[in-house]
Amino acid sequence: MIRKQRLLISSLPLIIAGGFLLFGPSAYQNAFDDNLSHAPLAASIARRDPHLRSLLLRQTEDAFNKGGWPAANKALQISLASELEVYADDEHINAISRAELMVLLTLESNPAACKAYRLAGAAKNQYAEAEPEFAKLELAHKAAIENGFDRRASGIKWPKPSNDEIYSVEQRLESGPVAELTQAELAAEAKYLDGEAELVCSAAVKKTRNLLAMDERDGADAERIRMANVGNTDIAHVLKTLCREEKNGRSCS
Repeated sequence: MIRKQRLLISSLPLIIAGGFLLFGPSAYQNAFDDNLSHAPLAASIARRDPHLRSLLLRQTEDAFNKGGWPAANKALQISLASELEVYADDEHINAISRAELMVLLTLESNPAACKAYRLAGAAKNQYAEAEPEFAKLELAHKAAIENGFDRRASGIKWPKPSNDEIYSVEQRLESGPVAELTQAELAAEAKYLDGEAELVCSAAVKKTRNLLAMDERDGADAERIRMANVGNTDIAHVLKTLCREEKNGRSCS
């Protein structure tokens, strides 16, 4: 029998949808609404939009089946970002970018934690050393989710970016205008989960600074494309890898 646990919404800098069982709902599906009630914003959105409820259910269940509750909680964060936050206006998107930079700068002295956040986001109260920064980031995310939901419901369209568009944005952020990534940082980025933590972190800081140095509209568009790309992450695999790597095990919770 599936054990109930709260689905939590927190910060995000993160899927492949799983299908419904042929002969009826799974235990996870039966418990979904009760679990979601502990995440008021997501629960409110699910009540207001049955299609989004179905999407959140499929994506969190797929992650749960691969990585348990930690993966399901992260998948909820990712889905809300890639399906709703991307529709938010420029002001809300740029507020997220500014808050994310403060989180990265605070975690920079702890490269393992910084890398884990960069690749998998954060659960509530996961990084005590950055609680004030995460509190501001969480508020920015919630405001963007609400704004994005309203704008999407009003008929505003936002086309999913192509792989070429995603690649182009990342290349642009690697080269400036504030700071250019070193060859070592580029190599760490290319190695993804196997990249050296300090270099992954410093690369993330530089790229966020570069994004914020753009024109507000360009910066918001770049951030939206990056949010959409995070939706392609196999979060269960990411969490398992980070759990093995992080000595303090915070990515395992």
